[in-house]
Amino acid sequence: MEQIHQISESSGNEEKNSQNVKKRNPYYYQILRQNNQTNRGVETRYYNTDFVGLFDVGEVKYDGENRSVVSEVVEVIFKVKRKKIYKNPNNLSFYNYEYVIVEVDNGFDIATVISIGNEAKEKWEKNYKKEELQYSVVRFATDKDMEIFEKNRNEEPLVVETTRELSKKHNLDIKITDAEWQLDRQRLTIYFSAPQRVDFRELVKDLAKIYKTRIELRQTSTREEARRIGGMGPCGLPLCCSTFACQNCHVTLEHARVQRLANNVSKLSGYCGRLKCCILYEHDVYLEEYKNYPPMFSVVELNNGVGRIHKIDIFNHKVHILMENNGSLLVLPKQEIDRLVSLGKVRPPDKTEEEKIYNEEYNLGPEDLSILEDDIF
Repeated sequence: MEQIHQISESSGNEEKNSQNVKKRNPYYYQILRQNNQTNRGVETRYYNTDFVGLFDVGEVKYDGENRSVVSEVVEVIFKVKRKKIYKNPNNLSFYNYEYVIVEVDNGFDIATVISIGNEAKEKWEKNYKKEELQYSVVRFATDKDMEIFEKNRNEEPLVVETTRELSKKHNLDIKITDAEWQLDRQRLTIYFSAPQRVDFRELVKDLAKIYKTRIELRQTSTREEARRIGGMGPCGLPLCCSTFACQNCHVTLEHARVQRLANNVSKLSGYCGRLKCCILYEHDVYLEEYKNYPPMFSVVELNNGVGRIHKIDIFNHKVHILMENNGSLLVLPKQEIDRLVSLGKVRPPDKTEEEKIYNEEYNLGPEDLSILEDDIF
């Protein structure tokens, strides 16, 4: 299986150019490969060094599609871990992690390819719900693009410092976290976090006077901040949100309730202080299986008393019933539950009753639950 640093085709010119790139900037990019002579001269391809050495699920699951692949759709990632699916009308053949030029709202920008072939198609169908693709990948990044890209990246820390000074001048209670120039410099996006909505119109006016371009201040949630910074999850792997997960994922308390995953806030929440992304992974399976069982907390009439459904074990096809008279647990196979349902001895709880039982069982109040929901601005 080829690794990214083994893809390049060595030549004397390529080695010389590679050394020049390293001198300019050893952190942002390196040469991926150089094609043979074309009518436009030697075409150089660049890859993002941030991804070198990372384990790529696509290499295993999709049989080595880190090789050059012509994709109907392609997933790319921008600087602040923003991900988007693009179409490929020009039938370009991509490597994973190489830089490409893509269309955006008001011009062109540079992005890194992170999913190609069947992997990108599956993500588009499942994660992005086959959203309509408005924009295309235009071409591969050129030497000139990389020079502009490097210049923009070098300026961004200065933009952050300038914005922080101006925010203090306007007495704004915000934390400036990052800045991102669009490749063609038609837009400058500044990211910040704040505990509430902020009126930053005067700040935008000052920034527009300095940088002479369209200014966009984007308030980020704690989940987006965790995605940008990254880290290791309790599973021992890098955070899903900062690696492969789609940023359109929206996790709610209903996902946790259905799976009965935890009994305290700390186990339900990730580093961002919100519900863990991985709660979504088996949610659809639980929903489909639960259609074959009575609702949770349903009242069950048995010969030895009345109980409530306390747990549904979809993997072993068993139902745990908590008896009201002595607090003991009774485990019944699904066949027996189906028989009781047919006899009319199983009564589902009303919504209010279900909420009360859930909160008492998990010892969670409304305030505890609300802090786990995603930020909404």
